[in-house]
Amino acid sequence: MRGLQDRGIVVTGAAGGIGAAVVERLVTEGAKVVAVDLVAPELDGVVAARAVDVTDEDSVAAAFAEVGELMGGIDGLVAAAGIQASGPTHELELDTFRKVLDVSVIGTFLCVKHAVPAMLERGDGRIVTFGSTAAVCAAPELTSYASAKGAVLQLTRSVAVEYAARGIRANCLCPGGTMTPMMRAIDERRTGPDHFRERHPIGRYAEPAEIASAAAFLLSDDSSFVVGAALMVDGGYSCA
Repeated sequence: MRGLQDRGIVVTGAAGGIGAAVVERLVTEGAKVVAVDLVAPELDGVVAARAVDVTDEDSVAAAFAEVGELMGGIDGLVAAAGIQASGPTHELELDTFRKVLDVSVIGTFLCVKHAVPAMLERGDGRIVTFGSTAAVCAAPELTSYASAKGAVLQLTRSVAVEYAARGIRANCLCPGGTMTPMMRAIDERRTGPDHFRERHPIGRYAEPAEIASAAAFLLSDDSSFVVGAALMVDGGYSCA
């Protein structure tokens, strides 16, 4: 894709199935990638890997300052870090609800906050946050996750309209079910029908590489007029 060669891009949640696939795709496209997770991920082709707690501003600020110097600036951010919890709303522990929001919403906010100044200096930047079908479609027992992803989508839209005229494009990528290692393990243990998979009109889950392709598109020059979008990469789930 156009415009990714030698771009300095930070990817959070890089140890996860989707995050690692994003890193791999960007490295293939010739980008300079710093991979970030709670434990520094071991991935090929990256400029550096760093252990960062995205819910801790000191940790984020220090890492992004170092990354900016290491890469000569920050051209792009993929904020893929997030966690999920499920269960009946009336049984959900407050600490669990708060933790899900902390990682997805506070983590995304802090990474955007500390990436934007470097982008403003260059007059150019691309931000990809991670929502979900849960950001736009209701589902039972996903109160904390849906709340977090809905907030990430609105955060992204706000950032998009605030900085678009200053050369920064922000968009929210919303995947459907994706065959990550965690999903594969669940699939292997399943004894009955997979009703979540059945709700995807395409008839299957995404592979992480398919989600990574959409992230690469949003970071590239090929998406130059895409601003503040909720890009549904969900096999038709959200419109079924």
